[in-house]
Formats: sequence, structure tokens, C-alpha cells
Amino acid sequence: MKKKNLAAGILLVGTAAVLTGAGAVFHNIIVRKRPDPTDLIVSPDTVNGEERKKLWTESNRWLNERGSEKVSIQSFDGLTLRGEFFEGEGEPDSTVFLVHGYRCNRRREYAVIARFYLEAGYNVLLADDRAHGESDGRYIGFGILDREDCYRWVRFLDERFHGKQKIFLHGISMGAAAVLMASNLCLPMSVRGIVEDCGFTSPEEEFRHVLKQSGKGFLSRPLIFLTNLFCRACAGYGFSDLSSADCIAESRLPVLVIHGEKDDFVPTVMGRKIYQAAAGEKEIWITKGAGHAESYYLHKEEYEQKVLGFFHRCIEADAYAED
Repeated sequence: MKKKNLAAGILLVGTAAVLTGAGAVFHNIIVRKRPDPTDLIVSPDTVNGEERKKLWTESNRWLNERGSEKVSIQSFDGLTLRGEFFEGEGEPDSTVFLVHGYRCNRRREYAVIARFYLEAGYNVLLADDRAHGESDGRYIGFGILDREDCYRWVRFLDERFHGKQKIFLHGISMGAAAVLMASNLCLPMSVRGIVEDCGFTSPEEEFRHVLKQSGKGFLSRPLIFLTNLFCRACAGYGFSDLSSADCIAESRLPVLVIHGEKDDFVPTVMGRKIYQAAAGEKEIWITKGAGHAESYYLHKEEYEQKVLGFFHRCIEADAYAED
């Protein structure tokens, strides 16, 4: 009897511990933190932090001096999502919609890349994800909710320009997952291609990887299962509801996959899996020596050439198809 009581007690304590842990994980990774951090995050491992910070500061000042139009849309669930629209040099016929990653915001992620696109003659739309930056929302969408937001931003652009602008989507990390997950929605024909930089295949696969990397892989099954229940009940979605790879497999859109060779946060194998799944025209570039979200800063000139070349090929292919 004592042994049975002991076993029951251990089981009860263990269950309570896992439930408590799952609740804590849900709160830490899904629920919005306030105030939203605005400091520049840099990785000292393979990127010179001081140089990157200087480049970001100069670019952000340049954007401020240039000026932008504040814009907003309503999400499918009634949130106000906010962003800013920049007009490129000359009279651009193309717009790039930039989608940032987890616990980031539009300027912190994209000040430097936005400047590059503007100087290259593209319009730029920067928007804060739900539960990030200036946008409303309590729960982070991990691409699954954000795909619908991406769709609405694209419709906003298409209606603004009466279908006469070529639109490209560019996402980093969670933002890359979001644009990939949006790729199989009924996007307007003005959308010409996707740049996905270090996106994950699905939230569930990403969480399993992170737990394994932290030495807690043995807890992944019960922890993810219970955290998923919290997420579905509170945020309205589950971690395995969508896969970036499955969505791009159902899309006509060309995709450029960029992934760091040394990315141990979103492993490079996920980028390869996305590339293999893509059904349309596709290219892949594994960047030498780059960790997570570092490809642009380690290979700036080549990155810019790759992206502009990809856009040019997308436009050329469409022109050829129209003929």
C-alpha cells in the first residue's frame, strides 16, 4: 500500500510539474511581453556587433529622414495591425513587403534591408506582426495566425495600386514561415515571388528542436502536447496546424530560400526541406559561416545581388508567360 501511495504521489507531483511547466512555456513563448523591447539584438558569434549596430543606426536615421506614411489594417479577428509605407527612388512599379521575426519589430529587423530596397528602386511596406511593436494582439501567431495577416496586407497593397504593382514578400525567421504559410492562399496575381530567410517548417518541429538543443528533448512530447492545449484554448491555434513546406508545395509562386550554414536555432535542414517541397520555380542559397538571421550581414553584397537577380527573373518569367 505504501508503495502504491508513493507511486501515486510521484505521478501526481510529476503531472503537476509538467502542467506547471507547460503553462510557463506557453506564457513565455506565446503571450506578448510588455513593454515590447526595442533594443537591437546582435549575435556576437559570427557577426561583428558594433559594425552591425552602426549600420542599423545609420539606416534607421536615414529612414526617419526620408519619412514614411503610417498605415494600418484590421485582422480577421479584429486587431489593428500597424506599419509604414516608403516610396522608393524614381517611380517604382514594384513593392517589397517585409515581415519580421519572433519578438522583434519592423524597424529593428529591417532598417538596413529596407534602405537597400528603397535605394534599389522598390517601394517598401514594413509592418509589425500581431502582438509585436505597434500592432495590437496578446498572442504571438508563429506564422499560423500571421499568414492571414500577410494576406490582408497584400490585399491592402494590391487595392492601393489597383493591381498595377508587382509585389514581393520577404520574411526572416518566423516572418519567413508566415509568408510561406500565406503562399497557398488566394493571393492576387500581382504577387510575383517570395524570399524566405531562415524560416522554420512548423512551430512544433521548431519547438522540438529548441528543446533538444537545450538538453530537454526527453520532455518534448508531454511539454509540447500540453503547451499546445494551452495555445489552442487561449490563442486559437495549434503548433502543427500548418507547415511552411506543405503550404509552399501547394503554391505557384517562385521562392528563394536563404539559410545560414551554421544556423543552430532554425536548423539548415529545415531550409532544405522547404526548398525540396516548393512546387514552383525555386532557388536555394546556403550562406557560408552564417548563424540564424545573419546571412545579410555576413554576405551583404552577395545577398543583395541574389535577391535583385531573383526578382528580375520572376518579372522576366511573368513577362514571357504573358507573351
